[in-house]
Amino acid sequence: CQRLGEQLFQRVYEYLKEARQRHESEDSIIAALGRLVERPADCFEVDQLLYYEEQLEAAQAIGK
Repeated sequence: CQRLGEQLFQRVYEYLKEARQRHESEDSIIAALGRLVERPADCFEVDQLLYYEEQLEAAQAIGK
């Protein structure tokens, strides 16, 4: 959030969440991020956050 700013972080987060659900290719995702931010690599931490959220949801589903 600090690196991208709050509004841009939110846009990147929502885009990545939807793109991962649609199983978009990495090349497609990187190209789209390039249109949102100057350096797509800055979005890696957002992608990691989404990964950890998915892992947490899966663990919670198993525990139910």
